[in-house]
Amino acid sequence: MIFVTSYTPEEKGNLVRFYESFDQERRCCGLPPMKREAIEKWLEELNEKGYGFISKKGEEIIGHIAVVPKNSEAEFVVFIHRNYEDRGIGKKLIEFAEKFLKEMGIKKLVAVTEATNRRAIITYSHLGFSVVGRDSFYIYFEKIIDFS
Repeated sequence: MIFVTSYTPEEKGNLVRFYESFDQERRCCGLPPMKREAIEKWLEELNEKGYGFISKKGEEIIGHIAVVPKNSEAEFVVFIHRNYEDRGIGKKLIEFAEKFLKEMGIKKLVAVTEATNRRAIITYSHLGFSVVGRDSFYIYFEKIIDFS
């Protein structure tokens, strides 16, 4: 059974271990950081500026999304454990965060991914995100949150 819940500081050790297991080639846009100390600092900054949600199977964290609101929009990053990709977990995390942000009055979600990250591009497209920019390395997405 896989579930999504809010990230709490008690999960910090589990989340750090989750990110320590990421291979170099699976990182996107320079994230997550590679070393434990940098991962811990990054997670602290995300937690101070925004909100986090995790997906778990038993006690194991298998997915994480962090959202950072600014004014009426929020940027997010989402990562899924390699053994659980292509199972809709990223989609569930994004939908969970979107619902939470909608209740906060956030009107737009924004994300960036590497132009080679096919999995993220497909997921964002299926969830109603629009491409709003691109360059040689990155694709920029946004989605207006429906309040109807």
